[in-house]
Order: sequence, then structure tokens, then C-alpha cells
Amino acid sequence: MAEVVLGSVVESVTGHLVSLVSQEIRLACGVRAELVKLQTTVSIIGGVLREADKRRVEADDVKEWLKKLKELFYDADDLLDDFSTEVFRRRRVIGGGKRILNEVSTFFSSSNQFLYASKMARRVKEMRERIDAIWNDRSACFQLEGNSNLMGSLVENLTRPETIPFKSDPYVIGRDKDKEKVIEFLLNPDFEENVSVLPIVGVGGLGKTTLARLVFNDDKVKEYFEMRLIWVCVSTNFHVEDIVRKIVRECTPNKEGISNLDMNELQKTLGEWLHGNKFLLVLDDVWNDNRSKWLELREFLMSGAKGSKILVTTRYIRVAETMTRKFHKLSGLPEDESLSLLMQMAMKEEHEWKGQNLEKIAGEIVKKCAGVPLAIKTVGRLLVHSGCREKDWLDFKNNDLSSIDQEEGDIMPTLKLSYDFLPSHLKPCFAYCSLFPQDFKLEPGELVYLWMAQGFINKPRGGGKTLEEEGYNYFRELLSRSFFQDIQEDLHGEIMSCRMHDLMHDLARLVAGDNCITIDSSRGEKFQGGARHVTTNDLNVFNGFERDRRMRSMFLIVEKWTYIYIVVLDVSCFRSLRALRICDAGIKEISHSIGKLKHLRSLDLSGNRELRYLPDSISRLCNLESLNLTGCWHLERLPCGITKLVNLRHLGLGGCENLTHMPRGMGTLTNLQRLDVFIVGEESNQNAAGLNELSRLIGLKKRLTILCLERVRSSSISSEVDASFSMEKLAHLQYLGLCWGCRWDGDGDASVSNDEEVLEKLRPHPYLKGLRIKAYGGARLPSWVSQLHNLVEIEISDCHECRQLPPIDQLPFLKRISLKYLENLEHIALSEGGTMAQSNFFPSSEEIELWRLPKFKGWEWERRGGAIELKRRMAILLLLLLLLLLLLC
Repeated sequence: MAEVVLGSVVESVTGHLVSLVSQEIRLACGVRAELVKLQTTVSIIGGVLREADKRRVEADDVKEWLKKLKELFYDADDLLDDFSTEVFRRRRVIGGGKRILNEVSTFFSSSNQFLYASKMARRVKEMRERIDAIWNDRSACFQLEGNSNLMGSLVENLTRPETIPFKSDPYVIGRDKDKEKVIEFLLNPDFEENVSVLPIVGVGGLGKTTLARLVFNDDKVKEYFEMRLIWVCVSTNFHVEDIVRKIVRECTPNKEGISNLDMNELQKTLGEWLHGNKFLLVLDDVWNDNRSKWLELREFLMSGAKGSKILVTTRYIRVAETMTRKFHKLSGLPEDESLSLLMQMAMKEEHEWKGQNLEKIAGEIVKKCAGVPLAIKTVGRLLVHSGCREKDWLDFKNNDLSSIDQEEGDIMPTLKLSYDFLPSHLKPCFAYCSLFPQDFKLEPGELVYLWMAQGFINKPRGGGKTLEEEGYNYFRELLSRSFFQDIQEDLHGEIMSCRMHDLMHDLARLVAGDNCITIDSSRGEKFQGGARHVTTNDLNVFNGFERDRRMRSMFLIVEKWTYIYIVVLDVSCFRSLRALRICDAGIKEISHSIGKLKHLRSLDLSGNRELRYLPDSISRLCNLESLNLTGCWHLERLPCGITKLVNLRHLGLGGCENLTHMPRGMGTLTNLQRLDVFIVGEESNQNAAGLNELSRLIGLKKRLTILCLERVRSSSISSEVDASFSMEKLAHLQYLGLCWGCRWDGDGDASVSNDEEVLEKLRPHPYLKGLRIKAYGGARLPSWVSQLHNLVEIEISDCHECRQLPPIDQLPFLKRISLKYLENLEHIALSEGGTMAQSNFFPSSEEIELWRLPKFKGWEWERRGGAIELKRRMAILLLLLLLLLLLLC
């Protein structure tokens, strides 16, 4: 049965109630009274449900009861979201002037207000009574109050089997190099502190304890530490006094009476044993990430002689980082060693499985195990009695490990402990990732907006953080706990993508259960009623079935190089949708009925190359937070009504090659956090947004590229880029792209423009990290380029009239410089005159790209004004680049 995590939906319902009750609006016909009653009910029940999220619920009847209660809370969330949406629309009508008032006609006439309020009061009352009925049923089924056993054990109190140092494992393969590295650390006396720490980090089942045992029992280690070796299994409950007592018990010959010693006596006994002696302490299976607790324990261990070491095993990088900055990250076994281990565990001789053509299937099985020894051993143990029949082996290849019955200590129960130990607010975020296929490249930004759409991200306390920043913290915490891997970062250190370990994906599917399902039409799978979140590779799987209005997520994810054509997309019957993701599907048209999806928060239509426009009804999606149209090549325009989406926080338009302009009024979308592209419209287009609207979007973060700057002409410079406009107001941008159109004609002359005046006005804030200037028509770049002291990358291309660049040689963090297609570039200015030290020349550069610079002569000193050729330095740089290219090849 799926894990029942209720915290997120309880918080959403509570948030709606607080907002509705506190707003200064007229709630006629007893609506406010019913909302207050429901608020009281939710407040009482919410405490119990939050407590349930902290426990491992074992009893099936309690799980079933919690599941029913969760379904009711989902329905309550939909109801209150309906009401909140109507209240929001009404407030906009009241404050929006005649234009908006005319659009909604007479819907909010006094008679309609009365009817709607009466209907809402009745629905809220019915919902409260339904919740009360389920809540009161707990007494008939079980006595919940005062019986914590029914709710299960608190995660931090879960008992873990004690590990011992001398347990032998006959099936250890491929850890020789790891053993050597750890022993090298242990035997190295060259450390500043007397006692040094090395954590071994890796997911559950990877063999951390096994590696620690190999090291602990090595003869060289025993000799170096003169047999002063201590092994303590810490596990989930990090209690300093208990750990110290265990250490004293291990290092004291006379163990009688240790349980009666108080903390002072324990400290004295331990200090006498450690003082002046070189020791090795292994702390196995540590889960504590509270640095103050670690420092408290560390204080008792610092009296050892120089060269003393502490070896720690933990699943989480975050735990390791509370102790030290350096740790040993354990990796999975390579495929050949994984295969060898599988065959040993399955007791199969090489001629058996190779003779039966099972080698390929075995390779697929070990790939699913991702090199994790415990996973391989689990499958191998189950294969012992299967013989060498291809059908039996295919069952293991085609099924998730989560669907295979396993014993305590096998891989899934072991990994599930990592899930149980997650804070309750992270559990639904992790389970939701099961909607993506195995080995799918996950983007943190996309995950965050999907989590926001489902209400998984709690509002940050105080006004310092945005929801996006809080969501990114959720992602980072899951990453630090090894739920994600294979991260890819940009030059600024931002994580662009990651993947989920195959075993972690199996775990996500296990804990999500039938709440998040994947339907593969090629396997004849069908839609299951009751699922809240669904991924499919064919939308036709929904045809012929009763439409489930309670579905909250619908994803269409097709295999690479597969293209699906959808003439008209109509999913309006799924009225509870919070997230709709249909990418690379060849959608030609979006039905006008999409405006009925009033709960929709995230709409991803990226990669639909045939889509030419969006219906005006999209302006009715007043809850929409994320709209991704990236890669919609043929998209010609955005609906004017998009400026009504005042809750929009992300608008992705990269790769929309045929989009001509941004709608007038874009500056009203002041909640926008991410806008990757802004297109300047033609001067004659009265429906196009001007550049000065950008300066109102002060919340923009990450990356922004402004296109078609050639449309800002002399006749409009005072209105388009006037004194009130300032790019410096966008103080949170990390990357800025400034692009003009192509000006190069057949005769090699540049068209006359006011580019220098425009670019001077586009001065960004001084903390910018990335700058790109393309097709600029001026002869010089403005001096402010040299003043961007936090730049990490700069790219200047297709600026055919540019003859000289300002000094950028001493920007301290500049890693990447790209200069391309600068047909007339002659010099790059140098700063600080002839006193510049050689070591300060591009001090942080990692990559310098010079391409198609036919007139380039070299660098010149800025102070002296005369050109001084630096051919020798150029030759050295070019030689280094050549050597780098040879090494890369």
C-alpha cells in the first residue's frame, strides 16, 4: 500500500481557510460561519495527521482510514480553491475598472452573488460533515487517542540492527581501490589536528559498513593504531551520552558498572583511555545532521595523540558536511563486477547462463541494480531457485525491484528507511518524481514549479525567501540525502539537471503507490480510477473511460525520437488538474475550453513545434504560475489576455523563433520570477510591450535575453529607453543576453543605428555573472562592461563594426571568454598600464574562444593609449589552447 502523507494537503486546506476567513469580503448566507466551523475541524484533525506523517504507520486499518481522510481533504482543497478563485476574480472585477467589468457581464449581479454564496455555504457544510463522519469513525475502528502504537513508531526511534566489526562477508567484490584510499587516509600522520575525520558516504546498500569492516580488520591498520580500535553502531538515534557510553564499553576491559556511570564519570574514563594514545574510532550508520550535537560528541574525542582518526559511515552528504569538508563518496560497482557478484549469489556457473543466452538479460538486470551490492545480492538470492529459464530471468528484468517480495535487510526495506527518515514536507516531493521515467533528466526548476503546483512547498517564514528559493532548498536537501545523482552545473554553480538512481526511482514508485501511476499503452495498461497523478505515453488511454475529475497531474512523456500528433488538445473534463505537461506532441491547436481548468498552476507545452497560437481563454487561468512554451518554433503570438495572469511566476519562451513581440502590459506581471526571453516589438505595433515595461519586473531571476533591439530606433529612444528605464532595477538577474538583428549586408557595410546609445542605457546591475552581446552595430562597447566585477562568462559575437573592446583582463572571476565573428576588431584594451603583473592577466580563465577575428592585432594598454602588440602572450595563450584541445581529443 502507498505511503499516506497528509501534511501538504492539510497545509493547503488550512491556507485557503485562513485566507478566506481573514479577507475583507462580503460572505453572505452563512458562508463565513461555515468556513469558521470547517477551520476548527481542520485545526483539530490537522495535528493528528501531521503526527502521522512523522511515524511509520504499520496497521493496515489505520492506513486505510488515513487514505479515506486524505481523499476527503483533497476534495476539500478543490472546493476551497474554487471559492478562492471566484473571490480573487471578484476582487479583480471590483478593482479593474469598466473594461474588466464589461467582460464579466452580469455574473456578479446581486442575484448571482446570493445564489453563489448560498451554494457555497451548502457545499462547505456538506464537506465538513463528511470529514466529521470519517473522523468519528476512528472510534468504531480503533481507539486512536492514547494509543501511539496504532500510529506506528516515530522514525527517529526505529530500531536498527546493530552492526559489528568482525562479521565476515564472502561476497565482497570490487572494493580494493576504495579500501586503499581509506587506509591511505588513516595511515597519514600529516594533519593539523590530532584527531581527523573521514566520512564514507553512499546510498543504503552500497557497502559502506562492509568497506569500514575491511579497513577495520586490515593488519596494517591494526598495527598503526596499536590495536586501539573502537567500533560503535550509532544508527538513527544520535544521543551523545549513549554514544559515549558505547565507546567507553568498547575501550574498557572491565565492562561491569558502566551502565551506572554518569556523564562526568564517563568523560573521565574515556579521557584517561584516549589521552596521548593514537586510536581509530568507527561510527557506523550515522544519520544526525545537527552540527551542535556532533561538536558536543567531538569535544570528548579530541584528547587522542596526533594521527588519531574517526571513520564515519553515512547515507547523507549533509551529515558528512556537519563534520568535515572532505569525504569519501562510495560509487556503485562497474558492470563486470556487478555481473560477477550476481552470478555468485545466484550460484550460477558461467557455462550455465552463457549457454542459455542469458548474458544480455543478466546485463540488463545488473543495470537496474545500478551497481549497488545489496540490490544485486537481493536479486541473486531470489534467482537461486529460478533455474536458468529465460522467462524467470525476464521477470526480474521487466519488473521494478519494488514489486518483488523482499525480506527485512533486502534492498527495498533498506532504502525505504531513507524515505522514512525524510522530513514530512519532502516525502510528497520525492514520491512525485516517480511520474518521470527511469534515467530521465530532471531539471530542478521544473521540479520546483511542479511541486508548487501541487502545494507541496510551504510558504517561507518571513519575507526573505521566494517560493522558488524554498523549493530549491527542498531539492538541495533531497540531493544531499542521495535521492538524486549525476548533477550537471553551469559556470555559475547552478544545478541545471540531475538524474534519479534507478533504485531510488523504484523506491519512489513504491511509496507513491496508486497515487502516482504510469500507463504504458504498449503493455496494454489502462487508466485506473482514483489515481491523482498520471503519466502516459499515449493520451488515447483515457478514451472510453469515465473521466476522473479528481486527477491533479497529467503528463505525456514519449520516448526519444517518437513524435505524437494531436490536432486539438482538449482536457477540459479533468477539472482538478494542477499540472499539465504535454511536450513534443505536435499539438496544432489548444481547445478554448482550457479556460475551464481553474485550478491549473503549471502548464508545460514545450517542444510543440506546430502550435501557432494560444486561445484567449488562457487568460481565465488566474491561478497559473508556470507557462512553458520553450521550443514552440511556430508560435506567432501570445494572447493579449496573458497580462491578466497576475500570479504567473515563470514564462518560458526560448526557441520560439516566430514570436514577434511581447504583449503590451507585460509590466503588470510583477510576480514573474523567470522570463528567459523578451522580444522588442516593431515601433508601429501598438500592441507590443516597450522596453520600459521590463524595469517593472524587478523580481526576475536567473537568465534573461532581450531580442530585436534594432527595433529601438532614434524616433522612439526617448519613450522606449527613457530616464525612468533602468536595467539595474533587475538586481537578481545572473545572466543577460542583448541581441540585435542581423545588419551585415552584401557590401560589408553596417546599417546606421543608435546601438551605442541603446547599449549604454542597458547597463545591468554590477553583480551580473553572465553577459552576451550579439549583432551589436556600434564601434565600441560601453565602459560599464569593465565594471562588472562578478562576471564569470562573457560572449561577444557578430558585432561586425566593433573595433575595440574595453578591458576585461582583470575581472577576478571571469572563467569563459568567447569572441566570435568580430570582423573589424583590432584591439582589446588592457587595464593598469605596464605595471600589470603577469599573474593578473585573466586570473580565473578556464576557456578563451577566439574565432573569425581577421583584423585582430592584440591587446593595448589603456593608460598609454598607443597600441602595444602582445604577440608573445597571444602565442602562449594560443599554444595553451592548442594543447588543451589535443588533450580533450
